[in-house]
Amino acid sequence: MDRSRTDYQPFSVVVIEDQAFVRKTVVQLLGQLGFSRIGEAEEGEAGLRECQRSNPDIVVCDVEMKPVNGMDFLTRLRASTEIRNPRTPVIFLTKHSESDIVRQAMALGVNAFVVKPPTLPALRERIDRFLFPD
Repeated sequence: MDRSRTDYQPFSVVVIEDQAFVRKTVVQLLGQLGFSRIGEAEEGEAGLRECQRSNPDIVVCDVEMKPVNGMDFLTRLRASTEIRNPRTPVIFLTKHSESDIVRQAMALGVNAFVVKPPTLPALRERIDRFLFPD
């Protein structure tokens, strides 16, 4: 697929990240890709509310947050009857590469990982897997 012609405009995304600088960085990267509908949340509980409000096509979520972390967010999203698409693809932002954390996240239904700090090519590659499957 010719990625220079990929249109992200019709899609929406929610970014859940407790560190304001990292959240703004991810939002800027998504804006560079062409997303115009980007919701933001500082932790998992607010992220669930934002997902309920905006029905995103994809979620980019940090793992380590308080009071509701990424693992708890994912568990609650997948079990939700209030969110229109509880199977929304979730990409975890993490500095972790420990296999136990990865295994736990996979068991909960995470779709992909991006290592912090995120880069434009890494985000694009993960997002394109779900929005533009071949």
